Amino acid sequence: MDWISLRVCRIAGMSSAISIAWMAVSLAAPPERGEIRVARLIRDLGASDYSKRQQADQELAALGRESRESLERALADPDVEVRLRAKRLLERLALEDLWSPTRVNYQAHEVPASKILAALAAQTGNHIHVGDPYGNFAEKPLDLHFLAKGYWEALDEICHQTGNRIRPHYDMHTPGIVISAGAAGKYPRAYGGPVRAQIVGARRVFIEELNYEEQKAELTHSFQINLRFHWEDRFRMVGYATQPQLVEAVTDNQVIISAAQPSGSGWNATARGLREVTASLKLNPVPVSAKTLEKLTIKWGLIAVGQPATLELAELGPGKRYSQDDLAVTIEAIEQHPAGKCQLTLSVVRDLAMPEPHDVIFQEYEAELLDAEGRPYRLQSQSHALSDGAVQVKLTYNGESAQSTPKSLKLHYPRLRARRDVELVFRNVPLPVGRPE
Repeated sequence: MDWISLRVCRIAGMSSAISIAWMAVSLAAPPERGEIRVARLIRDLGASDYSKRQQADQELAALGRESRESLERALADPDVEVRLRAKRLLERLALEDLWSPTRVNYQAHEVPASKILAALAAQTGNHIHVGDPYGNFAEKPLDLHFLAKGYWEALDEICHQTGNRIRPHYDMHTPGIVISAGAAGKYPRAYGGPVRAQIVGARRVFIEELNYEEQKAELTHSFQINLRFHWEDRFRMVGYATQPQLVEAVTDNQVIISAAQPSGSGWNATARGLREVTASLKLNPVPVSAKTLEKLTIKWGLIAVGQPATLELAELGPGKRYSQDDLAVTIEAIEQHPAGKCQLTLSVVRDLAMPEPHDVIFQEYEAELLDAEGRPYRLQSQSHALSDGAVQVKLTYNGESAQSTPKSLKLHYPRLRARRDVELVFRNVPLPVGRPE
């Protein structure tokens, strides 16, 4: 410890000297380096004091990705408490990764837009298709500086500067989006995690009904907003709420608007290859004096899966059972037919809770059949059923030739499934202002 000695001072003009006693001041300790702090917190996960363990748990969670490598090493710690807490913290980090937007970093000066898009696709793991055979593309050199910018925001900015637009790929078997020439449109947009939302239209309807028996007229007024959603390739969405939930709607003249109907409880399972979902939101009539919705906040319920893993079934035969993580797979039947056709029936059991709707679970698995030379079979059809807490998967494949013999099967599955409401905030949404004569 360093000490600073304060010398005795004599104050001029005073008849007597004032002696100031020796004083010691402790200098502040240097801040704890990041890796040292993480190592200490990992040790504290196994502390005998419960409050100390909890404090370490909270601080490591707040550090986020900075603590990931140390937590992964802690999975082999001799202390059981440290291992269990490290595992839970890694699961929390995986959840945050699942629901976070991909961030891009890119700096360009006079670089062609197509080259920038290719770099962003490589950086994020998303698929972006431009040019033939996907339609015309408006090429243009750009100056850009993206620093931790959201993936969708970056694409919208590039489209705005080049005169291109984003659309889904028409081939359900090809991942990604297409960017082609055309007006991007002035859609009000919002971004939430890996999701991009845009308002494609607002509909105001006045209906006048005249009752001749009672000789009176009744005027009704309705208002509806139509939405479109896209999401990143790396975000494996398996289910979504059919109707978004209104959180807040405020007009430019500060009128608060409520929903015209309660939030729906329905859910849909996504079809494989789905890249776009539309929905509508019915609001109570917005005053015709309002020009914009100053703020519109909605929540959209989603179910997604993450942490992809693969279980290899090295030998194929009825009754063969394989397990990995919380997954157990049994081959119920295998049939070979002429012309290289093969049919498989699998029973899949998981410890993960059954999702609602149940159809969601059918989107979680992909099975890849390989022949004796390691060549993949072509999947012809796939069907599912639930039986006794297990998922029964029936698969029909076609081999590369009539002599193809099935050798092994790779079952791709997620270790993680989670449900969350994604919040999306639109600002300054133009409103239809026409009114009846």
